[in-house]
Amino acid sequence: MTDTDYFLLTNNLTLEEQLEAVEKDIAECKEHMKVLKEKKKELNSQIEEAQKERLYKAVAESGRSIEEILEMLSKEDSE
Repeated sequence: MTDTDYFLLTNNLTLEEQLEAVEKDIAECKEHMKVLKEKKKELNSQIEEAQKERLYKAVAESGRSIEEILEMLSKEDSE
């Protein structure tokens, strides 16, 4: 809803009715934000799982053990 639409809808309302309408809109926005944050959390979790799977697959395909990979990474960090 645009600001103009909102103005046209609330123009014939009392101040109290306008306030009630705004409070209702705020509550709906908060609920929508809650849903979006949950969806964001879910997507981040899926991305993290995909990255873990990709890393695990790369280690398995390398023919090296996890310990060897960790040692290699540790050596790179200390350089």
